[in-house]
Amino acid sequence: METKEYAQQIVDELLYLPKEKIIEVADFVHFLREKVQHRKPTLYEAGLTRAEALDLKRRLSTFENDWNIPDMDAYDNITHIRNL
Repeated sequence: METKEYAQQIVDELLYLPKEKIIEVADFVHFLREKVQHRKPTLYEAGLTRAEALDLKRRLSTFENDWNIPDMDAYDNITHIRNL
């Protein structure tokens, strides 16, 4: 079954639930969507071997102290604004 067909089947079944149960389902769907959107990619998805990832982590560790100072949060906000 295709994703859209399956989603439509779920929507059709929701129509038989009381409002409070539909609200619970909506909350759960929101939770799942947030979880999927904020997960870290796997090494395979990033196109890295374990050895390459460890080497990259080792090379980037020299920047860790700079990245973790409190004032660097401002740069996170700039990136967030650009993505809006």
